[in-house]
Amino acid sequence: MQVVAKKPRIDIRIEGKGIKSFLEIVRKSIPDVKIIDDDEMQDIDDWDYFKEMKTRLTPAKILKIRRENAGLTQAELAEKCGIASSNIALMEGGKRNIGIRSAKRLAEALNCEAGDFVV
Repeated sequence: MQVVAKKPRIDIRIEGKGIKSFLEIVRKSIPDVKIIDDDEMQDIDDWDYFKEMKTRLTPAKILKIRRENAGLTQAELAEKCGIASSNIALMEGGKRNIGIRSAKRLAEALNCEAGDFVV
C-alpha cells in the first residue's frame, strides 16, 4: 500500500492487526492523503513531479544519492567499481566530470543506468 501525503510519495508497508484504525488516524491527520492499495501501485518514473525533480539533479547529486541508497561509503563504492575513492569524492562534489567509462562502472556497481551519471 502507498500512502501519498506529500510529493514525492511516502511509501509505508503495513501488515497485521489494526490497519483500518491506523488508516483512519492517517486520514484524520492528513486530510488530502491518497491511499493506494498494492494492486494500484504506480511507477514513480511516470510521475510528472519526479520527472521535474530529475531535471534539477546533477550527475554529482545522483551519484551521491545512488551511493547512499546502496548503503555504501565512497571507499566501498570505489573498491566495488575500481575507481579511486578520491575520484568518487571529486565526482560527488561536482569537481570532476563523470565520463562514459566511469559512468558504466558506477552503474554496474550501483545497479542502475549509466545515463544517470552523464549529462
